[in-house]
Amino acid sequence: MVNPFQSPHPTPNTFLPEDYISRRTEVRANVLMLTLFAIVLAGVVGAFFVTNRHWQNLRVRQEVVSAEYAAEGKKIEQLKALENQRASMMEKAEITAALVEKVPRWAVLGELTLRMPQSMRLDNFLIKSTRHQPPQPAAPTKAAPQSLVKSITGTGAKKEEEKPRILAPRFDYQVTVEGTAVENNDIADFLSSLKRSPVFDRVELQFIRDAKEGGRDMRKFQVTASLRTSIATGELSSSLKDLVAVRTASLTSQRDQENKAGTPGVAPTASAGVQEGNLP
Repeated sequence: MVNPFQSPHPTPNTFLPEDYISRRTEVRANVLMLTLFAIVLAGVVGAFFVTNRHWQNLRVRQEVVSAEYAAEGKKIEQLKALENQRASMMEKAEITAALVEKVPRWAVLGELTLRMPQSMRLDNFLIKSTRHQPPQPAAPTKAAPQSLVKSITGTGAKKEEEKPRILAPRFDYQVTVEGTAVENNDIADFLSSLKRSPVFDRVELQFIRDAKEGGRDMRKFQVTASLRTSIATGELSSSLKDLVAVRTASLTSQRDQENKAGTPGVAPTASAGVQEGNLP
């Protein structure tokens, strides 16, 4: 090894031998090299400890982030489970609501009978329901071959098959009313009253026929209508209350007239009570 500190042209020295001067120069060079090596080694060791400390901090931070990610993942899975449960409950609620009658039958009969004139008779009442099939969901597309769908680990990805959704059925109700009246005006008043009802829709008169009962000329008629599926409870209640109030006032007025027409001090005749009891 060539000594970099040794001059290529050494100056002659008469007092010190050349071997001594050469060894001393090599010792100085070795000490300097060892010092530089120690400095470099200390820098490398210091950089290693700093880098290691930095990686430890990153590892701790990664573990914290992984724990937070796992916790948030559990929350997301719980949220998805709740959403699926909510969707299932909504489907069941829609099916149940579709099977429950929107308008009670007693309310339909109340609207019908309270709007009939007192001289009219109800002969037949029929409600027919028609079910409308909901549109069928689209057929699922064919899945890609398993060999073409691979995950990062190389295993085939298994996609969970979606269950077919059950759609709620829809029903339409058609009402057919047959009755007997004395005059055509009673039928016209009854028809116009049904058109004002919040329960019935598309009220139509099908026919009016002449008939005889007990030697009297009568009118047979048939009216068809459809029931409304969306009606507010308050609107239905208000309509029935108004009809009951009008009918009660009419009966009270009729009873007062019969009492005035009767003999003073004599109880009212039973005809009023029979007529009231035979009200539709």
